[in-house]
Amino acid sequence: MKPLVEGLEKTYKDKVEFRRLNVEDDQAAVALAEKLAVQYVPTFIFVTADGVTSKTLVGEQSEATMKAALDALQ
Repeated sequence: MKPLVEGLEKTYKDKVEFRRLNVEDDQAAVALAEKLAVQYVPTFIFVTADGVTSKTLVGEQSEATMKAALDALQ
């Protein structure tokens, strides 16, 4: 998934802020994952500019699915 996400990050760099959290080594990331009820890795949470979760995807995803979720953000 890393190459796909890195490619999407380049494509959407002027429209979307990407954040990656390491829930194995970072206690702040673990706390946030617990708050958001993340149970599996990878989990992709798409949040609008006003802080509303628009979509959550769990597990490996296709490029088309990821692009659709990114394009739906406003």
